[in-house]
Formats: sequence, C-alpha cells, structure tokens
Amino acid sequence: MKMTKEIIERIEGEATLELEWENEQVSFAKIKFFNYRGIEEILKKRPLLDALALTPRVCGICSHSHAIASVLAIEECYKSAGEALHITQKAKDIREIALNAEKIHNHIKWYFFTILPELKRVGDTTYAGNAFKDKQWFQAQSAVMQSLKMGAHFTGQWPHGSFVMAGGVTCDPLKSDLISAQGCLDAVIAFCEEHFYGMPLEEFLSFDSALQVMSSPSALSYGIDEMIKHGFDRLGRSFDRFLALGESYRYEGSLKASKTTVLGADIKYVHESLQHTFFEDKHKGYTYSKSAMYKRNYCEVGPLARLMVSKDALMRDFHRRFKDAALTRVVARAVECAHLLWRTKVLIDHINLKEPSLIPPKKDIHSLSGSGIGVIEAPRGSLIHSVVVHQGLIESYDIITPTVWNLGNGDKQNPSTAQKALIGLNSFTKADFILKSFDVCSVCTTQ
Repeated sequence: MKMTKEIIERIEGEATLELEWENEQVSFAKIKFFNYRGIEEILKKRPLLDALALTPRVCGICSHSHAIASVLAIEECYKSAGEALHITQKAKDIREIALNAEKIHNHIKWYFFTILPELKRVGDTTYAGNAFKDKQWFQAQSAVMQSLKMGAHFTGQWPHGSFVMAGGVTCDPLKSDLISAQGCLDAVIAFCEEHFYGMPLEEFLSFDSALQVMSSPSALSYGIDEMIKHGFDRLGRSFDRFLALGESYRYEGSLKASKTTVLGADIKYVHESLQHTFFEDKHKGYTYSKSAMYKRNYCEVGPLARLMVSKDALMRDFHRRFKDAALTRVVARAVECAHLLWRTKVLIDHINLKEPSLIPPKKDIHSLSGSGIGVIEAPRGSLIHSVVVHQGLIESYDIITPTVWNLGNGDKQNPSTAQKALIGLNSFTKADFILKSFDVCSVCTTQ
C-alpha cells in the first residue's frame, strides 16, 4: 500500500487530502482540516445577542447564512420561553433575498473560478497558463460583485452585515433601494443568460432534459462536455442519499431522498461524531472537523440534494443519466442558481414596504431562559445552529455546517459522502476535482 498527501488548493480555507492506494486505485481517503477557532467555546457565558455578531465570522462566504440560522435559533428560545414572535412577510422576504444573494454569488464564483480552471488542469496536469485571462473571467467577477451589491442593499454590507434581529430585520428599505437592487440583479441575470446558460433565463428554467442543456452553447455546456471527456459523468458517485433540513419555497419542511424516493426528515435524527478528530483523541485524531450523519448514515447536502428532494425535472433527468456523479453535482449548482435568480426577482418585485421590518420581543432578553434550533439551507447545504440560554447568557452553542455533512471523516467500513466518492479512483488529479465538486470550505468545519 502506498500513500499520497497534497494540500487542496482553490478552496475556502486550508485542507489536505491524503489517499491510500492499493493496486493503483484509491482504497481510502482522509480529508484533514487543521485549523480550529473555537467559536462555539467563545460563545459560552456570553450574552445571547453576541451570537449574531460572532457566528457570521464562521465563514466569509456564508456569513448571512450563519446570521439567519443564529437568529432563528434565538427566536426559538423566545418560543420555548412562552413568547412566539411574529415575523412579518417583509422581514422574511428580506432574509430570503440576503440568503439568495449569498447563494448566487457562491455558485457563480465557484463555477467560473474553481470548476472551469480545474477542468483545464485535469486535461493537462502540466498546465501552467492563466485560466482567467479571457474576457469572460472579468465579466464573471463583475456578476459576482453585482450579486453582492444587490444583497447589500438590505444587509448594509458583505460579508458580516448585521441586519437580523429577533423579531425581524433591522433594515427598512426605500423604493429607491428596491430599484437599485433590481438593477444589480438584472446585471447578474444578463451575464448568466449570455455566458452561463447561453439563453434567456425563463427558457433555461423550462428545460426538463439534460440534452437540452448539453446542446446549447454556453459556459455550462462547455463544462459538461469537458467533464464527460474526463469521465466525471461516471466518477465521483457516492451513496445517492440526499438531505435538505432547511425549508425552501420549492418544498415544505425537512426532506430526505434515497435516489429519487423522497420522504420526510426530522432534525432529531441528526447525529454528530467526533471520531477521528483531535477532540476525541489528540494522539490518534487527524482532523478538527466533526462529522454529521442522519440516522447514522452519511447523506449529501447542498444544491443537488435540494433539487432532488424538490423533484426538479431537469436535475431528475441528469440524475437518471449520470446518478450522483461529479458532473451531476456540478450541474446542480448552475441549475439552482437559475432558480434563485428568478425567485429573487419575484421577491424584490413584490416586497411590501408598508409592513414593519421588526416587531421586537416583549420579554427582556436578560431574563430569557430556553433553547432553540435554527435550520437554514446555506449555499453548500443544511446549516444548523443550536443554543441553550439561561438568564440571557449562552450555556451552550453548537454549529453543524454543510462541509461537516459532505466532507466529514468516516472509516473504511462506513466512509463519509466525499470519501465514498473518492474510493476506486486511479488518479490524484481526478480525486482532487471530485473533492472540489462538493465545494470545499474548511473554515466551516473548525468551530
């Protein structure tokens, strides 16, 4: 048996991939995360509202996701203490717009700045050119910035905008803000129509066949062709189990899916594991990343999971042809991005500015005792914040991030989702690409 170990580049944070080989094939993989910031520990004994300032610092990509998950957990604390807060539809819409902006930004940036350059490297391992030299790269960067500006009209800034509070949001946008935000969104849509999808957004969203996407010249179809060329339509398959615990406008409640069979899910079956971590055994551990399972099973979370549980016709067809291969996982982010663009346009068009943004709790937060769980769908998948508060001070705070679901570490008898996708490969370069198809974020694993 031989072993290879490489630092994973072009990801959020730092990580290494260690592969064990037998007969020139990957027999097992270890995904190692070495940084630890301890935000969960920092929050202990601090005032409850400190969570709204500190948890967004978990990630510079998903800061609004953490803020919203945190405020949902705080609002649940009020509910458990006997005060159910009323959140206006306006506040809910603003929270969703902010979350959508974060997802749109992430998906475009990830596809154009990670996937396309990585495909060039897979095709030529000696490639040393500049994958970003063409005009499309600058246009993609502009679209990313416009998506962030669109969200910042409601959040005040990006990242770490302090725009949520128990009872709603702290911003009170004007009609001019909506017009400006819509202008930013229109610029993003124009980029995606010209480059990402190669057609009007509405036409792309009407597709229900993979062949329709693959036959239309675009950055997406180019990526699909390249992935098929290198075998990613067959490689990178995992357990074909999907989980979406946060609610969405496209489905109700928490759902799980085994292949195409969709069933209800319950957060009470979520289990955290410290196996293989330095916390469990500082001598035998090799990562700071926790692992998360549902009913003791590893499940994939993220755009592919969300589209599978919502029974999206286009992604169901990609899945029918390619199962949960790396290609399907990559395409899912592009497809979800289209849905988010359309949904956000509708939200901005119909937001009711006359409603209050915030209806503050009546109960004094300094006397608040209770517990709460906030669950949302972040760009990379299901995000859970769980808090216990006593007399306004945090007794415990626990965060389960999407990367913990997808890139946690199991063992040879029960590998994690990403580990399963890597076993059997015969190339480190392809293993590296497949790992990145999960959109690796190491900072989200070390809290």
